[in-house]
Amino acid sequence: MASAKVVPSPSEVLSIVLAGGKGSRLHDLTNEEAKPAIPIGPDFRLIDFTLANVVNSGLRKAMVLTQHAPATLHDHLEQAWHSDRSPCVFKVLDGADHGPFAGTGHAVASVVEAIDSEAPDHVVVLAGDHLYQMDYRPLIARHRDRAASVTVGVVHVPVAQASEFGILAADATGRITAFIEKPRIAPPAQDRPGHALASMGIYVFDWKALRTLLVEMAKTIADLDFGKHIVPRLVKAGEAYAYALPGRAGAEPLWQDLGTLDAYHAVQMQIAAGSLAFDPEWPAPVSRGGRNDASAAVGTGTLLRNVVVLPGARIGQWVTISDAIVTADAIVPDGFDLDASLAQYAGWCTASSGGIRLVSARALAHLAVLQRRSAPVRELPPTRTALQAPAPQNSPVPAI
Repeated sequence: MASAKVVPSPSEVLSIVLAGGKGSRLHDLTNEEAKPAIPIGPDFRLIDFTLANVVNSGLRKAMVLTQHAPATLHDHLEQAWHSDRSPCVFKVLDGADHGPFAGTGHAVASVVEAIDSEAPDHVVVLAGDHLYQMDYRPLIARHRDRAASVTVGVVHVPVAQASEFGILAADATGRITAFIEKPRIAPPAQDRPGHALASMGIYVFDWKALRTLLVEMAKTIADLDFGKHIVPRLVKAGEAYAYALPGRAGAEPLWQDLGTLDAYHAVQMQIAAGSLAFDPEWPAPVSRGGRNDASAAVGTGTLLRNVVVLPGARIGQWVTISDAIVTADAIVPDGFDLDASLAQYAGWCTASSGGIRLVSARALAHLAVLQRRSAPVRELPPTRTALQAPAPQNSPVPAI
């Protein structure tokens, strides 16, 4: 780790957390709230891990840029992170007021004046929708020591999984020589056979240099993006370097993208089992008011196998569900059987490539429509119209 004397002081660094994405591969999970707001375990939301990294790294100023379905995220930030006792000041800037944001680079370009008001020497641009634990101070120190235009945080991933990420190639000095978005064949990392260097969506810039670049490029690129436009330009100029995420306390680095239902389900199951490699010395200091207090309700006789039930879900009695995520808005009726319903009405809910089914309010409403359409139609007796004469009576009309 670099010595503390080369690390810029906290007042010189501004953290910019990009938290406006939808996360479309998570389907119904992010229809009504941004990906950074999705629950993680019983106590947290995904953004909490990035914000904890900011606080634990001793950084004192941060901006959170939001856009897609921000209500839940705004409420959580207000309750959990806006406190007089917090060592870091978080400012929330939404696309409705400063955008709309058309790309990650465009989002930052849209708030240039707000960033200028903080007078930072360096900015750390962070993805707010990844689960990881990281001290940003060595990254910032490495960036300054190299006098780089940008330093990109990277993590080693197996080559077989590299097609899911933006992949970098770097020489022995750490200088990035290529940036390839989701390659079919990934260049291997020089320092770790069988692995490739995946971008974490974490960047350190000198603010004045980045500001000039943003203003220039935003004039011609409407959807300006760090990964697609800004970093490749600096790679081509030979001014970009990589910094590999180290493990904490001697363990393998913890970094999860959670961009798919399978990844999200796997992490939630690991947390429930207590097997995810969290470093307890690097906590997520969220106040009690910001936690997921709406617990799920599960009825008697219900059988759940390999199921993630999110806070707020309501599951009735004698229900059978396996290999699934039950969303917070789901109300599952008594006697429901997931496999039986799919056998009768195929495709009523989203299923991942790994076989995880998403049981949500929207999907259950779709199932109800299918059930009504297939219900047998009862024949009703004919209705007499006003023009039809009454049927003759067998009994005589009484005399008057």
